[in-house]
Amino acid sequence: MKKFFTTVSLQPLPGDLSLMSYQAVGNSKLQMDAETSFPILTAVNGYAQPGEDFRLIAVMPENPATLRNRDVLSAQLTELCARRELTCSAGVETVLAEDSQEVAAHARTFLKLLDYVGDDDELFVCMTFGTKPLSQAMLLAVQYAYRVKRNASISCVVYGEVDRSGPKPWTKGKVYDMTALPRLDEIVHLLAQRGVSDPKAALNSILSL
Repeated sequence: MKKFFTTVSLQPLPGDLSLMSYQAVGNSKLQMDAETSFPILTAVNGYAQPGEDFRLIAVMPENPATLRNRDVLSAQLTELCARRELTCSAGVETVLAEDSQEVAAHARTFLKLLDYVGDDDELFVCMTFGTKPLSQAMLLAVQYAYRVKRNASISCVVYGEVDRSGPKPWTKGKVYDMTALPRLDEIVHLLAQRGVSDPKAALNSILSL
């Protein structure tokens, strides 16, 4: 099953979470002909297909800002599904994280997320929003599924960048395909397991392909 993971924006004020026109970089499937506040929806738009159910899992601490922004995500997901005739029968599924940056708190979030990954999953993740440790815990859960679950795959990791060169409100940005980063991590693990004597040379050779 296709599963899309994202953290929810921490933008505190109504209106701070702007609609953006994202230009896709490195993956034409992420090019979306409509504005969105959540880069994960560029992946939904590009990869979800009519007639197949998919899931969208939102990770967030519980506070007034994230609750409001989750509602924005839900509304934009509903609009996208209606326009593209897509099916997300469960709507936005929420995984509550502790409002703490302690390692133990993020470890508990990681363990919660393991219940959302399974065999044969096709996984997508957005690393744009949330704190860096929370985003990392989410990405680690996706990588866990890839390593442990049968036939699980990581199809796309996205990151949204806002163009802040002009005055507010900012309405343009770029969405990058960052999938090569977790794949690079997998390659490093493989080189270490095989005891490659010059891993840097091997990496340079692989990256030049």
